[in-house]
Amino acid sequence: MAVAMAALCSGAALVLQARAARSGQGTDTMHVSLVWRLVRDRTYLAAMVLVATGFLLAFAALRVLPVFVVQAGRASSLAVAALLASRVLGTRMRPLEWGGLALTGVGLVLLASATTTVRAASSSLAPTVLVVVAVLLAGCGFWAASRPPSRGHGVVLAVLAGCGFSVLAAGVHTLVDLAPLALITSPAAWAAAAGGGLGLLLTALAFQRAPAVAVSAVVTGVETVGGAALGVLLAGDHAAQGRGLLAIGGFVLVLAGSTVVARFGTPETIAVS
Repeated sequence: MAVAMAALCSGAALVLQARAARSGQGTDTMHVSLVWRLVRDRTYLAAMVLVATGFLLAFAALRVLPVFVVQAGRASSLAVAALLASRVLGTRMRPLEWGGLALTGVGLVLLASATTTVRAASSSLAPTVLVVVAVLLAGCGFWAASRPPSRGHGVVLAVLAGCGFSVLAAGVHTLVDLAPLALITSPAAWAAAAGGGLGLLLTALAFQRAPAVAVSAVVTGVETVGGAALGVLLAGDHAAQGRGLLAIGGFVLVLAGSTVVARFGTPETIAVS
């Protein structure tokens, strides 16, 4: 139930973020003025409330379930985002886009059915790895944001945003002690916070450059696969006995579906009144 509610919150938040990122005038680079403009936007603030609610629900789930299961469930927010985008942003979905979303959905079902619900122990290397990944993402994000605005660069930013959310999920999943002092001094907690912040900022920049459904599909697909991969590497998450090929098939379908939507999605007007 917590995962399903998190998916609803995430899907609605993605559409509200897209509307806020595209409305008004402001910078389209990773600059403090962009953050200042967004935090004064009521639509964006509403999106942040939904993001926070979804995060708390996902946080609870990530403490007892593998990243595989939680991310696969939350990725159903793609359908929520696609349906709301047609209402809020005036997006029209073509059969090819629906097909891409369907592929992603099937892949997510396979992922969920191939994973075990036994939570594994965290690796001692997890904090270091997460910090390094977060630093690399920050550098790549600044580079991508400095490129001339285009749909292609928007997709790149969406990929990096998905990676940031992957770090957030893996960081939460690998936390050992949730005491306030332990969290303040935990590299994994700081890496998770940095990943989440980068994910939000890069998503806003991606929405300024590429169609909302395409950005949502890429962010969700990368977040799902990247988070699951980090869970396997850093926390020992694994597929259920004898279902390894099923999990691989799910990964392939998620990537294929999100790629179809990102590459062949219907162009839409960037400015939103």
